[in-house]
Amino acid sequence: LMRRAGRVGASAFAVAIGTAGCKEDGARPTTIVAVSDTADQVLQAFHHFITADGVRQSEVQADTAFFFDASQTTLLRRMRVVFFDSAGAQQANVTAQRGQYLWQSGNMVAEGAVVMTTVDGRVLKSEKLVFDETKQQICTDLPFDFDDRSSHVQGQGFCSDKQFTNIRASKPTGTSKEG
Repeated sequence: LMRRAGRVGASAFAVAIGTAGCKEDGARPTTIVAVSDTADQVLQAFHHFITADGVRQSEVQADTAFFFDASQTTLLRRMRVVFFDSAGAQQANVTAQRGQYLWQSGNMVAEGAVVMTTVDGRVLKSEKLVFDETKQQICTDLPFDFDDRSSHVQGQGFCSDKQFTNIRASKPTGTSKEG
């Protein structure tokens, strides 16, 4: 009985010493939640046409699309969007590393090496473009470069109609390509 009591006492002593060294102030691992973990649906090789009254308005493609039902939002990775006019003719092509599409409003944000090319050869580059369907505008508050056949314009931000006929730029500078 004495040996047993000695073993129990030794075990209790070892547990007490072992737990005395444990403190709660140490670093704890963080939990990382990926977009794919919280999305309601994840689609690979996403391809979708958006229409209104039977006329295509845009064609959206992405390597990966993450759908969130509650917010009616889709996050796009390595995206390409083609915009069409009211008759269904192609107007412009946009590529970006990522984007966000809001299904209820039709608004879209493209981010990361954004390039927009119109069918007549105009090219707009920025790190971010916001397409506001309600206002029919394209805007950015970040630096941009815009090239057409006759000029090159840079600035700190701009807002334009979808046809690029009414452009307001912040701190624009430019050069003419014509001599």
